[in-house]
Amino acid sequence: MSVVRTENLCKSFGQLEVLKDVSLSVEQGEVLAIIGPSGAGKSTYLRALNHLETITSGKLYIDDILVEEWHHGHMKSKLPHKEHARLLLKMGMVFQRFNLFPHLTAAENVMLAPVHVGGVSKTEARKLAEEQLEKVGLSDKINEYPSKLSGGQQQRMAIARALAMHPEIMLFDEPTSALDPELVGEVLGVMKNLAKSGMTMIVVTHEMGFAREAANRVVFMCDGVAAEEGSPDELFTNPQNPRAKQFLQSIL
Repeated sequence: MSVVRTENLCKSFGQLEVLKDVSLSVEQGEVLAIIGPSGAGKSTYLRALNHLETITSGKLYIDDILVEEWHHGHMKSKLPHKEHARLLLKMGMVFQRFNLFPHLTAAENVMLAPVHVGGVSKTEARKLAEEQLEKVGLSDKINEYPSKLSGGQQQRMAIARALAMHPEIMLFDEPTSALDPELVGEVLGVMKNLAKSGMTMIVVTHEMGFAREAANRVVFMCDGVAAEEGSPDELFTNPQNPRAKQFLQSIL
């Protein structure tokens, strides 16, 4: 069963077509890496999945349930609000920038959504925060404010915050792009552990080593199109799309 699936997903900003008929599906426990040049539509695709961008045309399925169908900017069908919200909450997202609340400690940042969205008690949320921060190696930073943490630690805190809502799928939008090179490894380490644990993940990344090592499947996007997909071995060793060949030759 596909956890997330899009059919002919399009997104336009005025006259600019950013996504053009993107049809992709992700199975339970699969790690899908999306690579490609800047401006390819990779981040927009993730944001459309998580309802941070409105779809222009196409269909979005979660757990094989049609969540939304759009046609030329008009919604053709949508689930009832409660069911719609329940399915979207199955996705957690980690952004390029950490988007942490500077006036809240690590624990308070992680507790926020479980308390205010999930209806969990503060006592239970505190325990949950401690568990998730331990999972990302931040047990000793529970009462620290974001400004006291390195970029890598802040991004790991953002991962813990997303995990606190018990998502079935994690979306990562270039999670290491804002980090100093020496801090990238600690974040990728947490993501690799998540992948090994069986978490379903869609990762937009420029880290080709991670895509090669941790992904089950890699999609190359350019000009708003999913131009090629395959196993890491297939795509990195013998890409068929000329633009994919050019891109990989320029960065590998």
